[in-house]
Amino acid sequence: MDKYIEILKRLIEFKSVNDGEKEVAEYIEGLFKAYDNVTTEIIDSYPGRSNIIVKLKGKAPGKVFAVSGHLDVVAAADGWTHPPFTPEIIDGNMYGRGTCDMKAGVAAGLYMLLDFIEEKTEFNGEIWFIGTVGEEVGMQGALDLVEGGYLDDVDAIIIPEPTKRDGENQAIFASKGSIMYAVNAEGKTAHSSMPELGINAIMTLAEFILKVQKQFDEVTVTKKYQNANLGSTINVFSMIEGGLQFNSVPDKATVKGNIRTVPEFSCDDSIDLLEKAIEENNKDESKAKLSLDLVQVLDAAESKKDSKLIEALKASAPNKNVCVKPLIGTCELSRYIHIKDDIDPVVYGPGLTKMAHKVDEYIELDEYIDTIEIFKKTALKYLNE
Repeated sequence: MDKYIEILKRLIEFKSVNDGEKEVAEYIEGLFKAYDNVTTEIIDSYPGRSNIIVKLKGKAPGKVFAVSGHLDVVAAADGWTHPPFTPEIIDGNMYGRGTCDMKAGVAAGLYMLLDFIEEKTEFNGEIWFIGTVGEEVGMQGALDLVEGGYLDDVDAIIIPEPTKRDGENQAIFASKGSIMYAVNAEGKTAHSSMPELGINAIMTLAEFILKVQKQFDEVTVTKKYQNANLGSTINVFSMIEGGLQFNSVPDKATVKGNIRTVPEFSCDDSIDLLEKAIEENNKDESKAKLSLDLVQVLDAAESKKDSKLIEALKASAPNKNVCVKPLIGTCELSRYIHIKDDIDPVVYGPGLTKMAHKVDEYIELDEYIDTIEIFKKTALKYLNE
């Protein structure tokens, strides 16, 4: 077990809380500097925030297998009984921010490569590790790598989010999309005793909210828009703010919302619904003018339940209860589904799903070490078939 602890501990010590991934990427790059048959590339997304790709070539041309993990973590809230960035091992668990989500998955991918190098393992094709920035907010790193063409050669990709839950080691093949958006209303202020002299931004938004929610509710229950694995597209208006004071007509107001999409009523369809409602509203001069800000757009992702990658994964983990499931939430699967039409992706990694983002987050070390071996076997089964 000790062999596989050092890198994980070091990764936890980096305080890459929604920032600082460049330092992590440079550490990872340093792990491979002594090896001639490995190439590394650091790609910036923002100043101080860098992605990294590590490539190991096999004995002959073939497919490209990758493990991709994000290098950022969420903030450590109050209440920790273990120091969040000083990893501690107690009763077979390692405690620390990011142990579960997802630096254990990152470390598993790195040790997979290092073991292959040190053991001089023969395989066809290439094996990559991909480290990304900003997954917790926006998934910009994965987007930059996909849109920049850095991943065009990848054929199969494992995203090692923590997927152990309900007695299952879940292999995620599909996920809903997610749109985070704001609709801004701009009216005209006036004294509340003379509202006819103003344009009430809150009232315009109230009408917009009721109208749009009714339209989305109709989408949700319409059979042709329902997905057998992911369910329906749903909209939730989640935040609202506006107004100046009690006795003034509000000239500005904003409502924020989150739409969870399925392929049958996609992000594009959902944005179109919002834009049409805004366009119709803005034709009426008596109403506040509305505008749309798209904060984040992640497409729904759906791959094959019985892909070669998933079959290789299941065969490599005979002692695990591997269950192929969809994910109602989102992750970088939403980015990687766009690498190419025949990409084989799956989300599978060490850690209890329920521990992600929690106080006193931990990883079960036995599960983490098992995952390293599963990744190694999966890579070889996939590439050498």
